[in-house]
Amino acid sequence: MPSRPTRRVLPVALVLSVARVLSVARVLSVARVLSAALLLAASLAACSKADQAPPAATATSTTLGERLSSPAKVVIVTPRNGQTVPKGDVRLKVELDKAKIVSVTTTKVRPDQGHVHVLVDGQLAAMNYTLDGKLPALTPGQHVIRVEFVAADHLPFDPRVFAQSAFLVE
Repeated sequence: MPSRPTRRVLPVALVLSVARVLSVARVLSVARVLSAALLLAASLAACSKADQAPPAATATSTTLGERLSSPAKVVIVTPRNGQTVPKGDVRLKVELDKAKIVSVTTTKVRPDQGHVHVLVDGQLAAMNYTLDGKLPALTPGQHVIRVEFVAADHLPFDPRVFAQSAFLVE
């Protein structure tokens, strides 16, 4: 009986390199990031050994393995939920408890170190290494901001550490 060809498994370093490339882009739409993640996941699945069954998915599993849980708590100080802000420079201020911001991307993640991803109306607006800054220009009307504390490898903790606020721009 002919043997099946063995397929190569992508090295973790390659997967993390792709993650780093994605992190360099300062403003990507969530759809683009999700498309890239799905493409990466499909590539990994196609490269797994054909004679092995995939492991059962768990609440903490990802294509890169189990994720750490973080003790961090994140709070959006401004703009507060329900707040009305004038059109112009809308400032973001975030508080982070039980963790610190680090500016280095690394695969040696710690549950108390990472940085902040900022999404405005579902679109990635920034990957910050600070806890305050200016939001992109916003049109008058209702907006939703989501701030997530992620590990130093740009991937989320499990459970995710985030805060969300809906506010009005005049």
